[in-house]
Amino acid sequence: MKNKYASLILLGVMLLALPGFAQQELTLHLLDNVYQATHTNPAFRTRSNKINVTIFSSAHLSLRNSGFTYNQLAANIKEDETGQRIIDLQDVQDNLNLNGRDYVHASFNADLFALSFPAGKNRFSLNVTEHIQGRLHYDASILELATTGNAPGQTFQFGNYELNAIHFREFGIGWNRPFLEENKLTVGTRLKAVFGLGNIQTQYADVSLTTGTEQELYAITTNANVRANTSGVDMLEDDLEAYLFNLQNVGFGIDIGGTYELNNQISFSASVINLGMISWQEDAKAYTSEGEFTFTGVDNDDLLTEGFDIDIEQLTDSIADVFDLEEEEAQYTTGLPTQMYLTGNYQLARRTTASATLYSDFYRSFRRGFALGIRQNVGRWLQAAATYSVQNRSFNNLGAGLSLTTGPGGIQLYCATDNILALTSIGGARVANMRAGFNFVF
Repeated sequence: MKNKYASLILLGVMLLALPGFAQQELTLHLLDNVYQATHTNPAFRTRSNKINVTIFSSAHLSLRNSGFTYNQLAANIKEDETGQRIIDLQDVQDNLNLNGRDYVHASFNADLFALSFPAGKNRFSLNVTEHIQGRLHYDASILELATTGNAPGQTFQFGNYELNAIHFREFGIGWNRPFLEENKLTVGTRLKAVFGLGNIQTQYADVSLTTGTEQELYAITTNANVRANTSGVDMLEDDLEAYLFNLQNVGFGIDIGGTYELNNQISFSASVINLGMISWQEDAKAYTSEGEFTFTGVDNDDLLTEGFDIDIEQLTDSIADVFDLEEEEAQYTTGLPTQMYLTGNYQLARRTTASATLYSDFYRSFRRGFALGIRQNVGRWLQAAATYSVQNRSFNNLGAGLSLTTGPGGIQLYCATDNILALTSIGGARVANMRAGFNFVF
């Protein structure tokens, strides 16, 4: 059992830390001459290249923390009376503006293969894309308990801690086509066969701790009501090859998008990405814990007559029994990390376009972002973009993107980030991401 718990922790750390939920790419969204921009809207059509080929040459890495930055945490590191450096938890609690809905997010995805080509007015694409994403929700209750303790009769709720991490592989078939007079409307979609490799999710995790009255010294009641689902934990431990090529956890997904040119200056685009689900059947487990334990404490009067006598080993064993996880085989279903983009464009000059983008994704609640951007095209070989975005309670995100195409029969190089400042000062950033790679173009 200890090995299984160790594997469970290992998979969670891997899904959160490897190069986690839906990742917005607000700057890439403007580089519509790059095939990878179709990951944000399948209706986008590259103008300079008829055929695009990607082979293990495109990757995106994202890390976000809505509650604090590393520099904010490091500022609360002090020296104690012995000269040892410690974190002042009281200062952390006082200085961080945690709102109970904060989270850490990490994600990595890569195009293992992609092909995009025209056929008449239609444009088709094929892709194989690896996705690793994870999100951990947290709040300040644990800091409050550590720094101020429990007042008599007070209850601490620890129900805002949630983990959702997923590793899946996508096989997609895309299509888009212009419609209406002068091709004002373009509609696109991508159908996906999805295979889940690993997953950890907490369906619910309600844990509480209640102290007794002032007369009941050290009295404490703990309640636990926890259910977590996992898939791929044993496979990761026993057979890495079987884990990486597992095809038993089958799902589906769809991307839908469109663009519309109102006139020569104003256009719009909208998309919904990753509508779908995965059915987890292989190596699928459920872990539950439900129970209550009450330690009656020591009565004040008893201290005078009987002294202080507590069996600590029995106490800790009893508390551990409450949180002992029961394991059972259980198939379950999870949704894909769904995203939405809505963009308005205004053409300032022949090759210069200003834009405003609203972004949203959903995990237990809606999370939103907003970006202002400008895009500059130079011939058919160069496209550059810059953005300012508000996301994850962060207001200092300046993004930049660039694509350079050497010509038909050549290579298209590109990179994009939503926060270029994070590349120079990662410790002060709440948002850090980068998409980079190259495509063969013909």
